[in-house]
Amino acid sequence: MIYSVAKRLLNIAFTATMGGALAACDKIERANVASETPVAQTALERDAQSERRKLTHLLLGTGSVRGVYFPIGGVICRLVNRHKAVHRIRCSLESTGGSIYNLRQLREDKFDLVFAQSDWQYHAYNGSSTFADNGPDTALRAVLALEADPLALLVKKGSPIANLNDLENKTVSFGYTRSLQHRIMNDLVAAKGWTNKNFKEIRPMSDKRQIAQLCEGLIDSALMITSSLDDNLKELTLDCELKLVSITDPAIKQLIIDKPYYRTGFIQKGRYLDSTRDVKSFGLGATFVAHERTSPKAIYNVVKEVVENFRDFKSLHPSLETLEKRELPYAGISIPLHPGAERYFKEVKLLN
Repeated sequence: MIYSVAKRLLNIAFTATMGGALAACDKIERANVASETPVAQTALERDAQSERRKLTHLLLGTGSVRGVYFPIGGVICRLVNRHKAVHRIRCSLESTGGSIYNLRQLREDKFDLVFAQSDWQYHAYNGSSTFADNGPDTALRAVLALEADPLALLVKKGSPIANLNDLENKTVSFGYTRSLQHRIMNDLVAAKGWTNKNFKEIRPMSDKRQIAQLCEGLIDSALMITSSLDDNLKELTLDCELKLVSITDPAIKQLIIDKPYYRTGFIQKGRYLDSTRDVKSFGLGATFVAHERTSPKAIYNVVKEVVENFRDFKSLHPSLETLEKRELPYAGISIPLHPGAERYFKEVKLLN
């Protein structure tokens, strides 16, 4: 009995001693971690910062994650980053609100490179249209042209409309009055010396309503931007057969001279409505722009990666399929080229 009591007291004392020792060890360990972790973290941070300083970091402003610019930006960053150990340039991207936002943020040095529709590139450089209050951004520089987004003129199969001039005295729609395609068509109508009186009627309406009224025979033609065709044709009924009509005219050449943000383009055969031939047209396009202060070495290598991997680059997004290498320094570009881009284009004989 005395032995049992003594044993229990000994166990209690041992447990208390070990508990205190473990608690003390735990305190020491926590103290060690507390004293050592910041040192380790600081060293890691210094290493990371040192590595970042060795790299030129390019931040791309793209567009909506559901749009075209964002995935193309991803393609460009992948091309650049796979050789970053060689040229020491790292590329990353952000989704944005689009061209106007990108150009304003670029001016404020929030991005290094941005995507911009060709007309907004022109207006930002010249301080016109939406950018009138900001004044000209004459340090804006073009890097390269990307895909065209030409007008798509739609008529019913069997329609006598075969070209632009056949629209005279017809009931047509160019989209909403403030839509992009309506604004482009207004410029073309003016370049041809036409007025609204050349048409029987111009009906402003949404893209979906244009398709519906064209199928019902209420209008003779509909006009859209090519990039909107996928959404608007996917619900086309089997009893409504449509075709694409080329938009070519001598006035287009002069219009591009007067407003160099326009460019020719074509809708690739088989892409829509089982077309058996390429459909020529014109309109706006996407451009890649930077500021004069953006590193010439970095821009040189961005352009180099695109050109040297051009076949792979084109294959990575459907909108790039019709892009031609010779267009990169010119198409829709209405501002000076960035020195880094100009240097590379001249080296590979794409620019005189």
